[in-house]
Amino acid sequence: MTHTVNLADLGRRVRAARIARRLTLEEVVSRADFTVSWLSKLENGLLAPSLEGLVKLSDVLECGIETLVEGLSVPPQFVIVKAGQGRINPAVKGPRTGIVVEHLADQWRNRAMDPSILHITGSGNKGTPDNHDGERFLLVLDGDLKITYGDDVLLLSPGDSIYIYAAIPHTLMPAAARGTVKVLSIAYNSRLHAARGNSGHGKPARKHPSARKKG
Repeated sequence: MTHTVNLADLGRRVRAARIARRLTLEEVVSRADFTVSWLSKLENGLLAPSLEGLVKLSDVLECGIETLVEGLSVPPQFVIVKAGQGRINPAVKGPRTGIVVEHLADQWRNRAMDPSILHITGSGNKGTPDNHDGERFLLVLDGDLKITYGDDVLLLSPGDSIYIYAAIPHTLMPAAARGTVKVLSIAYNSRLHAARGNSGHGKPARKHPSARKKG
């Protein structure tokens, strides 16, 4: 779902700009290819104007188009991604390595979580361990996964999951040579969540102790 525009607020801005310039509906439409009915519906939030219409209107009202539309974008309430249709990003590549990332929520901007499906082959990201602020949830969908997390080496099978502090360096790779693994990954940015004034869900990962040393 794409972002929409708050038509009620747009209409109020158009009306305010017209009144500020002491123009009647008739005077505005006489200067552009509009009708009184069209402009009246727009001012009452009952009409979604075309970009061309907004440009003409901003010229008549002698204001920039950004004055009419800035900040009116309404984010989607849900985002649907059909199976296999997520945006593909070859995040880690090399002669014998690879994690291809299939992003699942790109259309939701400024999201606190980043869900994706990881298609892991070769040595995964063994040469470039991942670490970032926040937390991460991993669920193995297919294949056997080998995780190096700090000093720990963990093996997960299909249906197994793990929740980690993502600031601790970790690598993901197939447990079997020449194997492939499919993993659901949900990264949570605790800094962004805190900045929005929310509570709970733990502290930023950088404040947590690192993985325990073995031995």
